[in-house]
Amino acid sequence: MASFTYGEKHQYWQLLNSEGDAGEGRMLTPQYKRTPLTHVQHTNFPPARNMPLCLEPVEPLDIEAHIQNQLADPELEPFQYLMDYPNDDVEVTLSSREYQTTTPAEPDNWDNMTPQVRACVETYTKDWLMVTRSYQKCNTESRRKGMNLPHQIFECDESFNLEMQGLQGSVGQQAAEPQTEAAEIFIQDLLQPTTLQEVDLRNKEKRKSGRLTDMCSLYPPMDEEDAGYSRAIPQPPCCQWEQKLQFNFLELKFEIEIEPLFVTLALYDLKERRKISENFYLDLNSKEFRGIIQTHDDAPCYFKKAIFSITHPSSEIYLVIKVEKVLQQGSIAECAEPYMTIKDCETAKSKEKIAKLRFQAMSFCQRLKSYRMPFAWAAVDLTSLTSTSGSHNSLDRDGNTGGSGTEMRSHSLDSKYSIHLLRPAQYNLQMFNKQEEDKLSDEDLMKLIADEKKTSTLLRRQRRIPGVFRFEVSHVTEASTFCFNPEFLEVKPSNSENTDLTLEVLEFPVSGFSVPHTTYRNLLYIYPQFLNFSNRQGSARNITVKIQFLGGERPDSALPVIFGKSGYAEYMNECYTPVAYHSKSPFFYEEVKMKLPSNLNEKHHLLFTFYHVNCQPKQTQEAPEVPVGYSWFSMLDNGHLRSGSFELPVCLEKLPHLYSVTSTSLAGLKWLDNRKAVFKLELRPVSTIYPQDRNLERFFSLCESACKHHSVAQQTEALRQAVSALQLVPMEELICFLYVVLDKLLTLLTLSSTKTTEGALVSKEIFEMLILIVDQLHSSEEMPKDSMGRNNSLATYVHHLFSMPVPNEAEVTESEKYATIRPESATAALQMMRKLSTSDSEVQTAKASVPGGSGLKPSKLFHEELAYHIVFTNGKMRNQVYRHLWFFCELLVKSMSQYVSDTVGWSSPRSLRYPEHFPGIIYTLVNIATEFVKHQDPEITDLTNLSLGFFLNDLLSLMDRGFVFRMISHHHKELSDREENRPHLQDQRIEFLRIVCSHEHFVILNLPLTPSVETLDSGDQTEDAGTDESTVEIFRLSRTFRQQHFLIGLLLEEIANVLTTDSESRLIRREAVSLLHCLLASHDGDRRFGNRGAKVKVAALYHPLLDIILNSLPLLADYDNSRRKLPKPYSSPRDASSLIITSAVVTAPTNRHSAPISGPPASTMSAELTQTVLFCFLWVLKNADEAALREWIVDLPAQQLLGLLDLLDLCVSTFDYEGQPSTEQISSVVYRKSRDMKLRLEKTIFGTTGARREMMRRREYPGIEKLFTGVNAGLQEKLRWRKDLTQWRQPVGRDKVKLELEEEALINGNLTVETNMIVLDTLELLIQSSSPMPELRPVVTGVLKVLIHSLSCNQSTLYLKDGFNTQRAFIAKFPEVLFEDDSEHCTDLCLLLLQRSTSHFESTRTQASASLYLLMRQSYHAHFPKAKMYITLTLASLSEKLSNQDKQCLQQTLNMIPTYLEADRAMERTSFPVQVEELLKNLNGVLCDTVKLQEFPQDVDMQIDLMYRVAKGLQSYVDLRLLWLRKLVAKHVQRGSYAEAAHCLVHSAALLAEYLNRVDGSVHLPMGSISFQKISLNVLEESLVSEDIFSLEREGVWAGNSFSEEGLLKLLDEAARFFNKAEFYEVVYEIHKLIIPIAEFHRDIKKLSAIHGNLKATFDQILSEDNKRMFGTYFRVGFYGSLFGELDDQEYVYKEPAITKLVEVSSRLEEFYKAMFGQDRVEIIKDSAPVKKENLELDKAYVQVTYVEPYFEEYELKNRVSNYERSSNLRRFIYSTPYTLDGRAHGELSQQYKRKTILTTSHAFPYIKTRINVVEKQEMNLRPIEAVIEDMQKKTQELAKATSENPPNLKLLQMVLQGSVGPTVNQGPLEVAQVFLSEIPDDPKLYRHHNKLRICFKNFLKRCEDALIINKGLISSEREEYQNELERNYEALKYNLQPFLNRRIPQLYITPSQ
Repeated sequence: MASFTYGEKHQYWQLLNSEGDAGEGRMLTPQYKRTPLTHVQHTNFPPARNMPLCLEPVEPLDIEAHIQNQLADPELEPFQYLMDYPNDDVEVTLSSREYQTTTPAEPDNWDNMTPQVRACVETYTKDWLMVTRSYQKCNTESRRKGMNLPHQIFECDESFNLEMQGLQGSVGQQAAEPQTEAAEIFIQDLLQPTTLQEVDLRNKEKRKSGRLTDMCSLYPPMDEEDAGYSRAIPQPPCCQWEQKLQFNFLELKFEIEIEPLFVTLALYDLKERRKISENFYLDLNSKEFRGIIQTHDDAPCYFKKAIFSITHPSSEIYLVIKVEKVLQQGSIAECAEPYMTIKDCETAKSKEKIAKLRFQAMSFCQRLKSYRMPFAWAAVDLTSLTSTSGSHNSLDRDGNTGGSGTEMRSHSLDSKYSIHLLRPAQYNLQMFNKQEEDKLSDEDLMKLIADEKKTSTLLRRQRRIPGVFRFEVSHVTEASTFCFNPEFLEVKPSNSENTDLTLEVLEFPVSGFSVPHTTYRNLLYIYPQFLNFSNRQGSARNITVKIQFLGGERPDSALPVIFGKSGYAEYMNECYTPVAYHSKSPFFYEEVKMKLPSNLNEKHHLLFTFYHVNCQPKQTQEAPEVPVGYSWFSMLDNGHLRSGSFELPVCLEKLPHLYSVTSTSLAGLKWLDNRKAVFKLELRPVSTIYPQDRNLERFFSLCESACKHHSVAQQTEALRQAVSALQLVPMEELICFLYVVLDKLLTLLTLSSTKTTEGALVSKEIFEMLILIVDQLHSSEEMPKDSMGRNNSLATYVHHLFSMPVPNEAEVTESEKYATIRPESATAALQMMRKLSTSDSEVQTAKASVPGGSGLKPSKLFHEELAYHIVFTNGKMRNQVYRHLWFFCELLVKSMSQYVSDTVGWSSPRSLRYPEHFPGIIYTLVNIATEFVKHQDPEITDLTNLSLGFFLNDLLSLMDRGFVFRMISHHHKELSDREENRPHLQDQRIEFLRIVCSHEHFVILNLPLTPSVETLDSGDQTEDAGTDESTVEIFRLSRTFRQQHFLIGLLLEEIANVLTTDSESRLIRREAVSLLHCLLASHDGDRRFGNRGAKVKVAALYHPLLDIILNSLPLLADYDNSRRKLPKPYSSPRDASSLIITSAVVTAPTNRHSAPISGPPASTMSAELTQTVLFCFLWVLKNADEAALREWIVDLPAQQLLGLLDLLDLCVSTFDYEGQPSTEQISSVVYRKSRDMKLRLEKTIFGTTGARREMMRRREYPGIEKLFTGVNAGLQEKLRWRKDLTQWRQPVGRDKVKLELEEEALINGNLTVETNMIVLDTLELLIQSSSPMPELRPVVTGVLKVLIHSLSCNQSTLYLKDGFNTQRAFIAKFPEVLFEDDSEHCTDLCLLLLQRSTSHFESTRTQASASLYLLMRQSYHAHFPKAKMYITLTLASLSEKLSNQDKQCLQQTLNMIPTYLEADRAMERTSFPVQVEELLKNLNGVLCDTVKLQEFPQDVDMQIDLMYRVAKGLQSYVDLRLLWLRKLVAKHVQRGSYAEAAHCLVHSAALLAEYLNRVDGSVHLPMGSISFQKISLNVLEESLVSEDIFSLEREGVWAGNSFSEEGLLKLLDEAARFFNKAEFYEVVYEIHKLIIPIAEFHRDIKKLSAIHGNLKATFDQILSEDNKRMFGTYFRVGFYGSLFGELDDQEYVYKEPAITKLVEVSSRLEEFYKAMFGQDRVEIIKDSAPVKKENLELDKAYVQVTYVEPYFEEYELKNRVSNYERSSNLRRFIYSTPYTLDGRAHGELSQQYKRKTILTTSHAFPYIKTRINVVEKQEMNLRPIEAVIEDMQKKTQELAKATSENPPNLKLLQMVLQGSVGPTVNQGPLEVAQVFLSEIPDDPKLYRHHNKLRICFKNFLKRCEDALIINKGLISSEREEYQNELERNYEALKYNLQPFLNRRIPQLYITPSQ
């Protein structure tokens, strides 16, 4: 529900003109964007048929006559409950008053009470008279959300993981997956030959079974009580339950235990410097000590628990603990010394001291047990109780803490405070302050506490008494057993857990804040304060005061009214104050509590007797006390109970007779200080029968006098004086006696009703006084108000206490009257009451005076008199009356109800219930109120408008309903002013309508059984009457409809205005839509409309709503766009891509219970408002009659049908399901709620705003923080505000939030199912109503779109079953829709079916597979190639998002297809099975490769391989292959592999060229892939294009810019750019050779110029960098081990960046696979020898990395001259492996063999991937001499290369020389020569090798000599020594090699002649 508060409306007016420019533009989303099915702009959307935007007002029908006609119709007898109110509709009952105590608080003696006291007592004890409407709660019974909902199964729920693991009994009792029948049986049922009608009927039965009837329980509106639109039943008049703390006192213990101690506790507020509670007396002594001091025989009561009330918490409230002991000789310091010095230890000395002290104490206790002395005190800050618990030293807040801690509630921002305990806390007090004898008063005590807070140095030096006082404190929420109130009356228990006596401690009233008295209480607190006996002669030092309450002067006149302390009798007749030792001027701190008699008189007085107490016994006297003075105090002063501070003299002699009443008898008495006042005391009465204000007492007396007088003059004068006296009463006192005053005033108002001038004037004064009281009560900020703004006290009075004043029956009590009234006596009572009523239609003021001898008699009934006063009040008083109209209206209604109940009865005709003139005055009252609302400030009139609405709502139950309808019509019409300066009237009109429509008989009032098309009985022909109307006309908001269904007509008129008008504010829209939502919810929750027939009748009232919402479609928020602004409290635990289809049928999750941060423009509704509108739309569709709906749909034109489909599509998006919360989301919500809850709670408790405003702030509405800055942003949380889900009642816990979120997910799941079911029902109606006519083809297409969209969202298994049934039936009816020119529908459907095939629920997979199979089956004869292509394309795009589990599910689904083939006998003899099997094989291949991509997120090489395989498998689908090649490009660019990225683009260009060549065949285009072979031999594979491509081309499948010359040029240009980055400049030239013909063909000179410029730059790069370019390094990598999966036993050649070392590659692979498999499960094989797998461990992964070089044959080297040519198109690589014959890798030089391995890859490098698998391997073994020959040739080639450089590279030359002739390396060639050339080999086969090695050495030396010569010419003079060293080394090497070089093998040089 949406609204705004009173104080914020001026901001709303300012925004009205600016809302049109507000909002944000629509945001495009890469996911699903719902396209309107109308295909037109919203601004051009046709208006609804004959739907006027400005409807003329209509007059309501004579509803009473219509109801009577219906009751007389026998055909309507089954629907009588829809015709008229039931007989027991309104009841006036007298119920027994409820008391909080088991025994009512009443006076002990009812005799001799004054009239004032009796009036108060009667008000507090009379029973409650209440008027109730029996059926008022029928429409709100099911407002709670989610009661007994079934569990819906969604895959996105968190419980999905548990179900997949097969766990049983999961938390929350998740429902199991529905049982699914076998696939064979299922498909056979589907393939059975049945008619489409039978299929529709079967599907309908399945859809309708098990549906929810109470739809609004899933989406309830805000409670009207929270929103300020409901009159909550006021609380009964009883004591308020303030904030209460219960203290459980456990232990009081000091270091030594020698005597009994007594504790007194009370609360003090240091901030206000006052005591705020009475004393609580605690006795924790042992039984031994209690027996010593017991002074009476009665069984004593010991209270160990106390409940303290704190109405106004403060930060400086202290619990003060005072400890007393029995009086003994010695000062307080002397008595406290043993407690501070002696320890209770086991030493003999200690025991002796303690025994002595105990003996002394026992002797004093036996003698002086009635007298006490102060001992110690302590104070505990209540703040410390809420912040921590543990051990404290009085006020020391830094004490050690322990025990169970508690949380502290933070102070609010406005410095107000609240005590908040989360759980019981234990407190240990460990230090007490010694009591100072001269600082006993409360003022001294509070000063000591304040000083101790400062912890001054002086206080630190003071010695303290160690001791332990332990207690527990907790909050009190309900009364327990054995609990007594301050009057010692037992409180009614709410639980029976308590076993200890508990006493409620009275909280003293707070000055400035009052609450009305509701119970009888008559207490008096006496505080003796000071006595000055310093001038008295004699011994009077240990002074105590005996206090008695006497009813006379006899010795036995002392009344037992003094409340006893703990351990004493309940009531006592005397008490003594504690003694200040040896003080003649003692201060007192005692509090004496008395229960005053209700019949106080002048004899009642207080007697004070002053005693001197002898601490030591004297032989001359037995009693320890000696009287030393007397004083007394009379309780009444001229009938007024005395209170305040008083100073009294003290008489030193015994008082004489009649001392208390006669002053003459006091002569001759001896007075202290010459009768000077020496005794000071204070009296504090707490009484609800004795006012403290004398004017109020005078008012009560005058009221009694006015009732008794019989003279007109005397009576009038008494009334006038009473009103004058009441005007002088302070507001605080008036509030206390409010209920008594109101009883008196209302009685006087009736009493003063005469036809005399004086009586009229007095009556006016009384009414004005009543107005002032009501106004002051509402103006007080301290007085609580309800959500509607009513004063709680006044509301309580009207509802429970008020009874219609009838002075003539004053002697008859209410209980007697309501117990004896019978129907047969109603006639006589009616005649008697009507005689009291006037017959005039207007108020007439009498001109003549009435003779004085006759008394005043009331001339009108109370409600008549009150109504006249309301109408004829003028001036300022009129404004106040209508500001608080609710109070007077509720008085009227209750009086009218009581009148009907007492007289005519509820069965009497409504038009005859009241006098004829009375409706006229009511009509005048309403008209005046309407004008007041219309023309006054809205801040004032809002409550008036609501009050008037409730008043008319009440009158619908009392008066003629047609008459009330006319008043409603008048008010509504007057508020329909659309002037710009009064925009608030719109809001007030809707608020008024909301209240009127909330009547419990709203449906009956709208005549649901009256056809909307019948002619009016009155003969008033409208434009609709008399015409030939069809059933469809009930869907129009016609004039006839609005007359016959008046209230619903007003509502729908408002809905039509706000939904179809662009200028309306979205806030007003929310109000109107919220009202509609509330009404629908009330119908759902009303048990009277539970059956289907009644629901249809009710829904028929809302038929025009369908046209209205359909007409407002342009203003509804595009939910798919607006929801992107919505905060997501949680998302699906599963991968969203596996649940939501990312295509044209995809919708993202939405949060239905969160408002967008900023709302849309004013002309467009917010997302939340749109959701509510759509919910109402669906409600009508669900409950409306199906036949009527079908006729309505048939009557709609095609464009309107498209709009209807767009609405249904929007409904699907709006009510999408979110899923259950995850752990992280719960933690987030707990934190947010815990933070925001405190702020909101503090605002509510301590904020200055009223209750209604706070309730308004709870209501969500988009953009509220922009409009109203005072609103807490924390209100916009996930859960919608619901009273039943409120978070304010207790702290937020993790478990609680989890349960709430799970409950919300359960509700949302059922809401999603139900709303989609309604959409499905409507789609079925549309399908059945559609025909193959061309004009309806868009409608059929739209149905398919909505259906696919619905099935694509997060849906339950229950809905999917019904949805797929409808989908299959639709395809069977309209198969041609899928394969029209636009291929979107078939693609969407294929994507949907494959997506649902990944479901983890077998039921969903079965449904999806059946639909997929039937799709292929139905397309076989006409469109099967196209269907196969769409399925393949869809699977390819979907499979890359699938997880491994999803893949398995999809494979299971595809495996069901062969089962269906076997069961389908009709297709056995066709080629259909073969083609399906071929399709399935292709699908499985694509699926496997794409899914594996997710298994290797870090293995880039594997990802590239898989992407390559997918692209290879999709070679028949040009666009998908291009897509995957483009993904490869991105992957290579990310790695910096620009050559591979460029080759991907070359392959794409070749594929596109092949396609263009076959389709177009233009000569300027490349001839296909063969034109690219100079770039790469691999590109020829793109020539293998399927012929299906070209057949699909003719159908327009491959259309777009990508399949054109522009697309080809774009690919070539991008490839050239990447080749440039990779330094493959030669390829750039070849690419431009392909581009130039195209540019020449188009005469693109600019392009040609740029090309040739680029070519020049490219050739320059070749010239400058030819020998510097390094194109890559290659390594062979072998994988061994089962851990590698499909890589096991595979060898690849890796292309790495230039100058990559072997160790780098090995380390990288090792680290990667160790991270994948584990540190101990991966090993690197460091040699290049062949791997023997039998020697490997099975649970390990082995990687062998070997450096390889490109291998060329001799003939290849002739063609590969340049560095580029020897680095491109590489397929063969070589590497060498040393070995010996004995198995070692290395050995002696003569035993060192070498194995050369040549690898051939499947494709040539560079390619579209960086690793290529090895397809062939060749090996060559070299003998030792062959190996060294190869090494020597390699060294010689290095020298030759270094010497042939031009210009010479000195650095390279010297490096090679150093490695050839250096002293350290010379040993290598020399050793080779010694081993292989020292002797002639024995084997003739080695002769040639021997000679070849010798020639290699000669060439080596020659190259060394040439290098030395070149080096000598290049070095500078500084390097000559280095040159000389090289030459010496060379000469030495040459010299050593000469013997070997000159030795020749003779056999090699034998000439033929020889």
